[in-house]
Formats: sequence, structure tokens, C-alpha cells
Amino acid sequence: MSNSVAIDSPVIKQQGTWMAWLVCLSAGLFFFYEFFQLNLFDVINEPLRTSFNIDAAQLSWMSSTYLWADLLFLIPAGFILDRFSTRKVISIAMAICVMGTVGFALTESFALASFYHFISGIGNAFCFMSCIVLVSHWFPPSKRALVIGCVVTMAFIGGMMAHTPLAYLNAQYGWRSALLIDGAIGAVLFVWIWLVVEDRPYEATQTNAEQKNSPSNPWFKPFSNPQNWLAGAYTSLMNLPIMVLCALWGASYLEVVHHLPKMAASNVVSLLFIGSIFGCPLAGWMSDRMGRRKPLMIAGAIATLVCFAPFFLGVEMPKPILSALFFALGLFTSTQVITYPFVAESNDASITGAATGIASVIIMGGAGVAQVLFGHLIHLHATSAVYKAADFQYALWMFPVAILLALFAVMLTKETYCRTQP
Repeated sequence: MSNSVAIDSPVIKQQGTWMAWLVCLSAGLFFFYEFFQLNLFDVINEPLRTSFNIDAAQLSWMSSTYLWADLLFLIPAGFILDRFSTRKVISIAMAICVMGTVGFALTESFALASFYHFISGIGNAFCFMSCIVLVSHWFPPSKRALVIGCVVTMAFIGGMMAHTPLAYLNAQYGWRSALLIDGAIGAVLFVWIWLVVEDRPYEATQTNAEQKNSPSNPWFKPFSNPQNWLAGAYTSLMNLPIMVLCALWGASYLEVVHHLPKMAASNVVSLLFIGSIFGCPLAGWMSDRMGRRKPLMIAGAIATLVCFAPFFLGVEMPKPILSALFFALGLFTSTQVITYPFVAESNDASITGAATGIASVIIMGGAGVAQVLFGHLIHLHATSAVYKAADFQYALWMFPVAILLALFAVMLTKETYCRTQP
């Protein structure tokens, strides 16, 4: 039997209460805030180029500093969260992110702006893992997928808020004032998180201290668990439609291949996000109700493959069909959210952060590689500087291959049955 508090402690009777929800969803506000920072460049890229007198390549480099910081600090963040108070770690990370946002708004130096954006990315390395650790402390395994699905939904809403609301603030006050308002909102969220979030139910504190100091959990243990690597690969591969189509190439594909106007293409792509907002809590709830993780993950991969089939018919599809397909892609790829409770259940409670950090590095690293790969495939197939429908169709083959690999990865994992494994 595992020494996890969620399984063996009498605190299990108190978990899942309104206080547990309040703590975990309050921590989710940090994830909401960080996803806002991740997506804001899409709205203010033109004024940024003007203000800093930079070209598109320099702007891309500035934006990428956020992801580099995220990748560099993900694994250290996991070990830090396993050794120190989650409340203190999440508060410090939130403060760093807010300072980075305010510094970015005030500086007129390209180098300093890149540095401040890098600082915001450091905060992002801690936000979701902090939520995973808190959920593992406050909820039994049978409820974790639903809670994590709700937290991920909060993040997607944050990503959507970085578009129309930020565009309005930018139009009314300029991008610097808009980001100062963004920083002020972050300061308010910081105060709320500091006042509300607690590491775990009070009775579990002593047990937690004993676990943290236990010599039976060496630092290399999460690296040797294949569940962490396979689960990370599954989520990374299932997440590619959002990370590639929503973040970079989706609108261009719809404009060139299906001849949609810019605004219509943008609206269709956003339905992938909306499908995920509905799908994440639904996938979590269904998995918890079933008492199993793998069947729904396998079903999500198969359904995603089916959704991609119409894109290879070589015919122009009308907007309603494209809208339905993009919404369905968001809905079915949402089974990737089950990975996080799956990883938590596959490891000792005292190394939840480190195990999630390993999976997160694979997830974020895979997204970065996929964005570059998709663009490279388009360029490789192109015969001119103007990309054609056939070039996008060629690059699209990346997605069914990725989903098949995700299906293979989840097949190799062991079912956890919504219980922390001994």
C-alpha cells in the first residue's frame, strides 16, 4: 500500500469538500494568468515591432524566451515542489511572473524586454505543476481527473481572454498601459492565492513532512518510471492540433486550402479551443466515473484519427463542416488531460512534482519541435515562395502519424484504476 495521504490517511474523509475545490481552483487562477501571458503576443505583435524597432524574426525570438524558460525550469520546478511548501512556491512564482509582466511594459530596451518575458516563462514552469501537486494533496484519486480538467479549462479561458479583451485594452490605452493593467490584475490574483491556498488538509502536514524526508524516494526514481515518459509522449502528441493549428498554422491552412476569409478562418480555429474547454472537464469526469484511465485515452486517440480523415479527401469543405471538425478535434484531444492524474497515480506521492515535470518537458518540447516541423514540411514541399494547398496537405500528414504514435504510447502503459500504485 502506498504511503500517499490521499489513500491511507483519515484526511480522505475530508477531501473533496468545498475547501478542497476552493484551494485548487484558486491555484488554477495562476495557470489562467500564465496562459494569458503565453498568448498575448498574438494581439500586440505589430505595436511591439514598432515600439522596439524590430523585425518579425526578432519578435519571434523575444516570444520564444518564454518557452525556453518554461523548458529549462520544468524539471527543477518539480523537485522544488516535492521539497518545499506548495503555497510558498506558487506565491513566489506568481510574484516573479507579475514582476516580469510589469518590467516588460515599462522597458524600452529589446534585450531587457526579452529578459522580462523570460522571467514570466519561469513562472509558467511552476503554475500547472503546483496545481497538480495541490490536487494530489486535497483530492482522492477517484476525483482528480475532473478537478484537473477544470483547471485546464481555466487555462484555456485565459488564452481566449488574451485575444478580444486585450485587443480592446490595446486599442483604448496602448499596449504598455494594457500590460500594466495586466500586471495589476496579477497582483490581485497573487493576494488571493496567498490568502486562500494551503498545502494540504491540516491533519496531513506531519505525514507530508515525513514523506519529504524519507530516504526511500531518491531523486532519480521518477526518471526510471516508464509511465512518466509514455504518458508525457501521449499528451504531447495529442496536444499537437492545439499547439500547431491554434498557435501558428491553422488560419493560414484554412485560408489557402478552403478559401475562408481571415476572420472566418480565425473563428473556425477558435472552435478547437472551445471544444477543449468543454472536453477537458468532461474527459476528467468520465474517467473518474469509469474508475479507469486508459480506455478513454485510447478512445480519444481513435476519435481524433477519424476527425482528421476528412482533411485528406482533397476537397474544399464549407465553413459549417470545418467548424464541426475543429470543435470535435478540441473535444476528442481533450483526453490528453487524463495524463496528469495518471502520472500522479503512477508515482509515489512524495515525487508527484518531479514526475509531472518530466512529463511536462516532453509535452512542451514536443510542441516546439512540431511547430518547426510543420513549417519545414510546408517549405520542403513548396515549389515557390507562395504556399499552395498541396503544400499544407503534405504537412498535414504529420498529425495522423503523431496520433498513431500517441495510441501506441498509451497501449504500452499500465492501467492505474484511479488508485495510487504501490
